[in-house]
Parts: sequence; structure tokens; C-alpha cells
Amino acid sequence: MPCCHYAHDAVILFVSYSGLYGGAERLLADYAATLPAAAGLACPPGPLADAAAAGGVPVLPIAARALELRGGLRVRLRAAGDLVAHAAEIRRLARDLEPELVVAWGMRSAMAAMLAGVDYVFAHNDLAPGPVVRWGVRTAARRARRVITLSAAIAAELPPGAVVLHPGIDVDAFPAPDQSAGADPAESEAVADPAEVLVLGALVAWKRPDLALEAVARARRRLPGLRLRLVGAPLTGETDLLERLRTRAAAPDLAGAVELAGPAPDPRPALARAACLLHCAPREPFGLAVLEALAAGRPAVVPAAAGPLEIVDESCGRLYAPGDADAAAHALIDVLSDPARAATLGRAGRRRARRDFDLATARARFGALVAGVARPSRAGTPGAAGDALTVVTVTRNSAADLARLLDSVNRWLPGVAVVVVDCASEDDSVAVARSRPGVRVLEAGENLGYGRGCNLGLAEVATPVTALLNPDVVLLDDSLLALAGEALRAGAPERLLAPRVLNGDGSLQDTVHPLPGSAADLVRALIPPAAVPGPAGVALAPWRARRPRRVGWAVGCALVAPTTTLRGLGPFTPSLFLYGEDLELGLHARDRGIETWLWPQARVVHRRAHSTEREFGGEAFDRLARGRHDAVRLRRGPARAGLDDATQALTFASRLALKRALGRPAARERRQLAAVAGLRRQRWG
Repeated sequence: MPCCHYAHDAVILFVSYSGLYGGAERLLADYAATLPAAAGLACPPGPLADAAAAGGVPVLPIAARALELRGGLRVRLRAAGDLVAHAAEIRRLARDLEPELVVAWGMRSAMAAMLAGVDYVFAHNDLAPGPVVRWGVRTAARRARRVITLSAAIAAELPPGAVVLHPGIDVDAFPAPDQSAGADPAESEAVADPAEVLVLGALVAWKRPDLALEAVARARRRLPGLRLRLVGAPLTGETDLLERLRTRAAAPDLAGAVELAGPAPDPRPALARAACLLHCAPREPFGLAVLEALAAGRPAVVPAAAGPLEIVDESCGRLYAPGDADAAAHALIDVLSDPARAATLGRAGRRRARRDFDLATARARFGALVAGVARPSRAGTPGAAGDALTVVTVTRNSAADLARLLDSVNRWLPGVAVVVVDCASEDDSVAVARSRPGVRVLEAGENLGYGRGCNLGLAEVATPVTALLNPDVVLLDDSLLALAGEALRAGAPERLLAPRVLNGDGSLQDTVHPLPGSAADLVRALIPPAAVPGPAGVALAPWRARRPRRVGWAVGCALVAPTTTLRGLGPFTPSLFLYGEDLELGLHARDRGIETWLWPQARVVHRRAHSTEREFGGEAFDRLARGRHDAVRLRRGPARAGLDDATQALTFASRLALKRALGRPAARERRQLAAVAGLRRQRWG
């Protein structure tokens, strides 16, 4: 297979309109987790997001929307509105994350990506439900940089040029037919029982589970011991189907012979106990369950149409006319009336799966197809070697967040040393840190606060560059090495370097700011930066910058600098416990002639206030106001601190007034203003 070539900090953004976890979504999670480039996934919360996160893929949540396309005018109008809203999400994500490419997973995400005007690969996994949608899909396919389909049946509905990439499967993960590994002990005795027919997959009307019951009922006239087991669950809007299936299963010709087993996260036990798989969807785009049956060495009885026709031939199963219950029954009888024939078909199916549907080959082909159209990376700074950088983080009841950080460091910065300073956590933070290779753990025994904790960790660093990261940061790629390379660049001045920081949903986080008391700081107290376009808006909100630029100071959630520079600065003043340390660091560095720069070519995700939400029950506005005041007072004196308090009060008051005028909730601004006002009352008695 061709090798995939990516720049070191390339990010590919997968986007899925659906958060469900069917066959296509399982494939998405696998490709995103194994892509040679860094990959993130934007999708609604749900099973897909959970599966992707478990595979180490950063997930950027987007809104969950209705999936129904069929219905009256109201349904169609809502679907159109949802598509436009999805396009706005994609446009924002492309602007803020600046991925090298968007992979639009499915019809609606592709049409939305087209509306958003971004570069995208269209991963098309379905057959269009009607002429209007088919027109939209064909239009999106023409605008895509590349179209990848699961099957030739899907490609046939599109303009020429779509690439057919059949999914792959790890055959060795499925026990051979003469093995019971993977089956539950209670099911192992049924492995050799030729009486059970399996239907595997979501119970939705278009997959025709009703046809399966009719086919088995008719096959039982010749094979009276035949049973049917349906493993799967209805999707949203299909719950009445389950009742119809139960009613039909209770009829005399099927009584006691049908089991509605519900969903199963792992299909292997169900396949191990089955004699064959029965698939009934007349327009199945591909049919991952059919491929799994072949890998498990089970014959497959499938319609001679669409995707299954590309998986099964007469060597490993039987084909029947789509929608014909009699034909399906005859195929079942042909397979199951002769156990030797069924075993031969099963062995041939396993060989076919290994030969024609190899998982590693499919992953490599997908990676090569995506790499072939991704635009060049924006990186201009060579990355440092991993042994030049150490990551320091401070934990306080941070176990879940720390696990995600360390896993992302292990994936994107292998070999980079990590120092975890734990401040008397009462959860599993220390155990999580000790369970990861290459992590040095320092147990402070008390809650030192972020600044003192960083100082303690920095004393253990032996590399020329240090990255100070909050434990709720997740790396998207290896771009911190670019910051380390810039810090070590010959002739480069001493600087504190801050990456672009994204919120959990992929939007920009305001982590770099003008100096307190500067002209930009005073102007934005009256004018929201979002209302000012162009360079002037970037001056007020420097976190929006697309190119490296000098800033006043940077939030301490993610900072990279030469280790000697940080040690020379302290880096943090021990007297500041939790808030204001980073502002004080920026002011102190400026006094020493050390500038702070935003370096947006490096990017991380940060979930704000992960520990303070637990410690203080939400955002601690009083502590935030006090921390900022103390930082400015320490470096600029009481008068400048008072002026900064007034500027902050003006900022929150103007935002409060604007939100009230627009009829928007303003509770947060009200609390912020009250916190600053409380400082002024304390000052003036």
C-alpha cells in the first residue's frame, strides 16, 4: 500500500451529524483512531463520541439533532434548518481549529460542509432515500476533494470518480468455527447446534426484520427445530416495530422459536452460537454484520442486491431475491439441512474475509486517500526532538482529566518525559499517573496551588524545554514539539510561548490578552471584541490571531518555554495560590525583557476550571477578581491595581448592559461585576 505522508502537525477533522453507533460509525471511530495523522471528531454526545474517546480521539461535541428525513412539511423544513445549523458548526470548527482537511462522514455532513465552503472529503456510507436527497448528495460529491464509498452500490448513485473502499475486518479477532473462545460459557454448548439463525443489527424497518420472521416460519416447515435470534435494538422512532415483531413471534408457527435478545456490544458471542446469519435489508449500503459472519466462519444468507452482494458469493453463503420470504426460506433450508455443507461454506467465508477484506489494508488505503488531498501543513518551525521537552502538570482530584492528558501525550509525544505534581488528591490521580510509562510522580502532601506545584515540578526537569499544562488539557497532535523547536531555535529571544487553545467544543478560548491598562485593554472594556472585525479585532482579542504575535500575557493552562527561562522567573510567585499566577508571570517576564507570544500553529484542547468547579461549586468569581488584583498590585503597585479593578468593572458592566438590551441571560456578568465591586468596597472600607 502507498505510504501516508503528513506534516508533523496536520490535523484531520472528522464530522458526523449522527451520534449513534451503527456500522458506519464503528468504521469512523476505527479510522479516526488509526489514521497516521492527528484526528479529531466533531459529533453529538452519545455512543459514537464515547467509542471515539475510548480510542484516544479528541471529541468536540456539537448539537444533537433529529435524524428523521421522511415526513410532512414540518419535518422537511426542520431538516433543512438543521442542515444549515450543521453547516455553521462546520464553518466555525474549520475557522477555529484550522484542520488540514475535513472528513464529512455521511450525507448530511457532506452537504453541510459544502454549504460551509470548506475543503472536505466525502465519506459516503448510505444509499439516498429519495430524489431530492440524491440531488443534494450528488452535488456535494461534485464539490468534494474526494469521495470514498463503502460499496460499488453506493458509488453507482454518484458522479464518476468515487473511490470504493470496502471496510476491513480483523479475522483473527473472531474464533474459528471449531473454537468457543469469545462465547459466553452458557452459550458454548450451542456452538455446534445447527438450529439457530441469527439476525444481527439495529431493528429498523428498512432492514426488514419482519421478513426474517416470515422466512424462518416457512423454513420451519422443513426444519421444525429451527430458531431465530435477533440481536439488536430499535433506533429512535422505531419502537413500535418491536411490538409488531413480538406479535408475529407469538403466532403458532413461530411460538417459542424467536428470541429478541436486545443489543450486544460484541457480536462474537452471538455469532459463535449461531448456525448462520440471515440478512434481509433489500437496500443495504454495505453490511458490516455480514462481513463479521464471514470472519466468524458462519454462512450468510443475504439478498442478491446492494452491499451484501459485494461480500457474499455462493462459495460462502446463499443469495436470494430481495424481499422474497419464500426464497430466503429455501436458502436457509439449503444451508442448514446439511451440517457438512454449512461448515464448508463457513470455512470458505473466513478465507474470503481474510483475503478480500483485510483490516490493515483498508486502514492503510483510507489513510492514503485522505493524505492525498490534505492541504500542506501550516507549520514553519521544525519540531524539537522528544528528548528536548518535559511536560509538567499539577493535579488536585484530576484523575479522569489526567488520564486523557497522559494518553494524548503518550500518543503524540512518545518518549517525552512527564512530571505530575499531586496536591493531596483524594481520588485516583496518583494511581493514574503511576500507571503510565515515563511519568514521574511527586506527591506534595498538601494543596500547594497551581503555581507552587509547577515550581516544584520544574525543579525535577532535566530537558532544555518545559511545557506547563493543566491536567484538563488534551493534545490534538504533536505540535507542542514545534513550540519546543521555536524555543530552542538559534538566535531566538527568550520568550514564553502559548499555543492556540480550544474549548471542548472546538471554539477558540480566550487565553492570551493585552496588558492590563494598555490601550487595547481599555478599549475592549467598552467594545466587545467580537463586534470589531479585522486586525483591530485581533488587537482587542489576540487569541483570534492566525499568525504568531506578541501578546501581553497568557493564561497558564498551556505554556512552553526554555527551562532556564522559567526557572529564572520562578516561574510563579508562591504568594499567589490559585488565580493570578499566570498574569503575574506575564508581567514579571515583561519586566525582565521576556516577551509572551501566541503561537497558533500549535493547538491544544482545554476544559476550563476542571478542579475549581469541584472545589468551589462553580466559577469562583470572587477568587478570580482577587487573584487578578493581587497580581497587578504585586507587579505594578496599588494605584495600577485599582485602575485595573475599575477597568474590569467597566468591562463587566458594559457586557451586562449589552446582554440585557439583547434580551440574553447575563447572570455570569452580574456575578463578575459583583466580585469586582466587592474588591472596591474592601479597598475603600
